[in-house]
Amino acid sequence: MKNKFPKLKGYLLCIALVFIMAGFALCPEASAAAVNEAVSRCLNVLIPSLFAFMAVTSMLVQSGSAALLAKPFSFISRKLFRMPDKMFTVMLISCVAGYPIGIKMLSDMLERGETDKNTAERAACFCYCGGPAFYSGAVGMSVFGNKQVGTLIFLSVLIPNILLAFILCRTSELHVTDKPCSTKGGNILVNSITSAGRSMGIICMTVIFISAVMALLEHCGALSAVGRIFGLDSNGLVLLKSFIEITSLTELSGCPYKLLPCICAACSFGGLCIIMQLFALKSERLSLFSFIKLRGPAAVLSAVFCKILQKYLVDDSVFVIYQNKTLFKINNFTASICLIMMIFLLNFKKSLVFSK
Repeated sequence: MKNKFPKLKGYLLCIALVFIMAGFALCPEASAAAVNEAVSRCLNVLIPSLFAFMAVTSMLVQSGSAALLAKPFSFISRKLFRMPDKMFTVMLISCVAGYPIGIKMLSDMLERGETDKNTAERAACFCYCGGPAFYSGAVGMSVFGNKQVGTLIFLSVLIPNILLAFILCRTSELHVTDKPCSTKGGNILVNSITSAGRSMGIICMTVIFISAVMALLEHCGALSAVGRIFGLDSNGLVLLKSFIEITSLTELSGCPYKLLPCICAACSFGGLCIIMQLFALKSERLSLFSFIKLRGPAAVLSAVFCKILQKYLVDDSVFVIYQNKTLFKINNFTASICLIMMIFLLNFKKSLVFSK
């Protein structure tokens, strides 16, 4: 039976991939439109919002300055969480910078020998958050026309992460070494920019692929069929899609404040697309088994805290229907193309130096 299971998994994967290939061949218009929109989203939204954060956080870790950032919070990190200062910095940055940043920083620390495998795997469980900018802009203002909703979602996602950090750090000690940085300032800059560029490439390609597959599922009616089976309305179907690709939340219509607990659960989970990005960005030594195992309970807790906090932070009576969604209409195309060219030149320059 053990020998048959890998073969069965291989056959199922082969069948699924053949169907996807056939779908792309038979419905090129749907997949092409989805790819075009995803590329525009990457150039106008993801690269401008994530690249600078990824480059700066990489510089913080490589230069050894990460521990200094947590010094003002040393009492909280050491006495309350029993967490090393450098790891507390990673948690702070991951709360505001976006989903993949925390795992990327932990992977960099693990590769440089600044932490061990068990510590990185535990920290990955709570160093994961979409950030207040995404929640306020993409959901709060875009869907509800209310920034308070973004604050509610952020706190509902953040509090379970804090509880996870408190529990995991007190049940097992986190180990971080203050390894001196041997890299020169110029090399730190170049290495951080090229590393962030490679990471952004992985993120963007994942978003484009998942968008094409989701467009194919919509075109063939698979998502609609699932919606009919479970009795989902249009917003329910959008919520289902958000557990695959989190930016689908921007497609919510009307003013669905009753769905806020489910929206918070989706934001805490992050979506399969984000998790695929984490697997592509993480170190080969870092296992995400504990992270995935605890994401479900964290999502449920986010929904519970949303229900508790909603009556204090958001006044349902002042909600207005906000139809003018402008999340993906910012024109950063030229700047993003220049950035991609610069990263390519830096990589080319590094390869020449190594070849010499």
